[in-house]
Amino acid sequence: MMKLMKLNTILVLAVMVFTVLSANNSMAAKPGVAVSNLAPDFEVTNLEGETFKLSDFRGKKPVYLVFWATWCPTCKREIPQFKKLQAELGDKVEIMAVNVDSLSWWSSLTSSSGRVKKYAKKYELNYAVALDDEKKLIELYHVRGTPTQLLIDKKGVIRRRYPIFNEKTARILQSIL
Repeated sequence: MMKLMKLNTILVLAVMVFTVLSANNSMAAKPGVAVSNLAPDFEVTNLEGETFKLSDFRGKKPVYLVFWATWCPTCKREIPQFKKLQAELGDKVEIMAVNVDSLSWWSSLTSSSGRVKKYAKKYELNYAVALDDEKKLIELYHVRGTPTQLLIDKKGVIRRRYPIFNEKTARILQSIL
């Protein structure tokens, strides 16, 4: 009888330890595109021909990922905010603006490279811009409209997914620097 009680006690303790360990593992960030998920890694070339790989910034600095289009009026209105953000915090946060003109049927008929380069020059964009003509990042990040913006912390975890840059986003950004 005593051996049976010891065996039951050991089994109960084993189940408790397993439960605690499982709970701790489930608390780690999982890959995905929602807030609290580990942002899916990607590599893209910006307009200057430089390679941007999201995982290169893990442990170094947050990334502000902006999906935008040249035909998007909200995207255009936000340019001054991003230029200011780049000027003030460019050494502490990486801004990557991914053009998704390919979301529209008429833009997807041709490469957006020339159009986006002219746009970046006209509005004097001081932050990195890349193209997603092949729609790889649109699919990876489930982008359905513009703008779509993600604030990714130093650990690579999505802290905010929102259509516009606002005060709450600015506060979260300041808290993770």
